[in-house]
Amino acid sequence: MKTQLKNILFNFLFFIGLFCFTSYVPAISMNIKIGLITSDQNIKIGSDTNSRLINIFTNKEIIKIRKMETYLIKTVNGVISITNKLTDASIGSFTGPIELIPDKGLVFCNDRWYRGRLIIFTNGDKKNITVANNVDIEDYLLSVVPSEIPNKWHKEALKAQAVAARSYSYGYMGRRKSKGYDLESSVEDQVYLGISSEKKSTTNAVKETEGIILLGKDGKPLIALYHSSGGGYTDSIENLWNEKPSEHIKPRPDYDDNSPHFQWYRNYSKNEINNLLKDLNIGEIKDIIPISKSVANRIMWLNVIGIKGQKKLRGEELRRALKLPSSKFNLKIEKDVVKFAGRGYGHGLGLSQWGSKALAEKGLTYEQILTHYYSGVKIVKITK
Repeated sequence: MKTQLKNILFNFLFFIGLFCFTSYVPAISMNIKIGLITSDQNIKIGSDTNSRLINIFTNKEIIKIRKMETYLIKTVNGVISITNKLTDASIGSFTGPIELIPDKGLVFCNDRWYRGRLIIFTNGDKKNITVANNVDIEDYLLSVVPSEIPNKWHKEALKAQAVAARSYSYGYMGRRKSKGYDLESSVEDQVYLGISSEKKSTTNAVKETEGIILLGKDGKPLIALYHSSGGGYTDSIENLWNEKPSEHIKPRPDYDDNSPHFQWYRNYSKNEINNLLKDLNIGEIKDIIPISKSVANRIMWLNVIGIKGQKKLRGEELRRALKLPSSKFNLKIEKDVVKFAGRGYGHGLGLSQWGSKALAEKGLTYEQILTHYYSGVKIVKITK
């Protein structure tokens, strides 16, 4: 019966997708600032072309840098100290922020190369220095897409990922503004490894969908959440996170049967559980009792019971604490072993990457894939 229902839904979304179209919206910011590193140690910067270091506040040039020269930056007494790595000559100390602007070409931060520019500033406590990459969103996506999805997958799945990642970028613009940039370069937002991760197939996917994003009914870019594998069904955001309901992130049938994480098992000793959950401060863990599950069968809430008390947690909180593949699981305790059996990988919200792969292989376009996983969205193109 479930297979028949999925086939009916598949045929429906195939035909409904035939009526998808791309409209145009006015231009919005094309650049994004990505946090690369925050450290109290020396950070190496430079470019493969001639470049300039400028003071952003005054717009005055600090120094011209020849191609492939390496400079070390570090906080000293709360200001930015700049030193030529080869000659050990001090360029001076600056309150910042400062910016490395290449004539063309690429920039590097430690051992990674990036497109765009580098912005350097001290953080709030003045003890660390932060380097962010100020880069065109389209160039940013050239690295993000192959870092988030296998580059050898079907091109329509790659294009769906490109549009989802672009929408996420616009939707979450400024998310980390308290840190001085827009997004993290890690799984906390989107994995961004610079030019080393770029691949021809994903570059083509980004270019073929250039400027295309998803708009919600509020007319704003959709925060297009995505994950690896839904375990048969995706979920609603309010079920799993402390967020308002979204009419665009709702339970949808997934087609991720071929995912290596479609079915998974994990066993933990009680000692491991006690160590991983020690921050709950409830002593030795005696039991973990699910309280409620979502329609898609993910744990919404559970009680963790210890000898000193108990704590009510979201399923997603336990997933992160125990590093479980997903919050879609059953558990049982046998003697000194806690056994988990579950499905899917990731938070289970929005687009499922393994599901999009299957739909692409069945012949769906990226527009049809996106409108399946994100209910009621518009697919639009940002004009420059």
